Amino acid sequence: MKKTDTYTYFPVLLDLRRLPCLVVGGGRVALMKVRSLVESNATITVVSPKLCAGLAKLSKNAKISVIARPYSSRFLKGQKVVFCATDNPEINRLVSHDCRRIGILLNVADGPSWCDFILPANLKRGDLVISVSSQGKAPFFAKEMRRKLAEVLPPSTAVVAELAGEFRKLVLSNGRSRDMKDKAYGKFLSTDWDTMLRTKGQRKSREYLDELLLDAEEKPDS
Repeated sequence: MKKTDTYTYFPVLLDLRRLPCLVVGGGRVALMKVRSLVESNATITVVSPKLCAGLAKLSKNAKISVIARPYSSRFLKGQKVVFCATDNPEINRLVSHDCRRIGILLNVADGPSWCDFILPANLKRGDLVISVSSQGKAPFFAKEMRRKLAEVLPPSTAVVAELAGEFRKLVLSNGRSRDMKDKAYGKFLSTDWDTMLRTKGQRKSREYLDELLLDAEEKPDS
């Protein structure tokens, strides 16, 4: 389907462990893409006659597979997601044509007209991921918004996100009602976890989760 001026991208998080990824290019931009893919435990193949030092190191450490040849459409076989990271418009156009012909999702660095998806500016605090996007229109602005968000989220946010996951498991056990779940979550969210972690530490903070759940179950709201 041809994109129009009114299209918008659909935000989604992908489990790339089941989606083999091909990166076309061997320079700095390709390295940035590959590093983020490695963090997602993706299966990665890089196609490029030459590799920058960072990619060569990842190859040596068996983090990526490398096809040290110019791009060819035959290298798309078995791939599910493709990242094109070259500074050659002709290669970018060729990869785009090949991917659309066989229905493989494609991202082209600095080439939104060729993209099936774009990459947002991500802020990570442990399991918490906040993605900021300008729909591809002003990536520099999205990166600045990410920077500003990073300033207001304390380092303890990563631990709080972990505690939130543990608390959710406690709440979902024993078939509690929706109202009770909402009440328990509200008590978690109203807790000053930054102060709790600073003064009590992680072990005591984890022990407090049980107390918090009992408090939600036993004490009626006034």
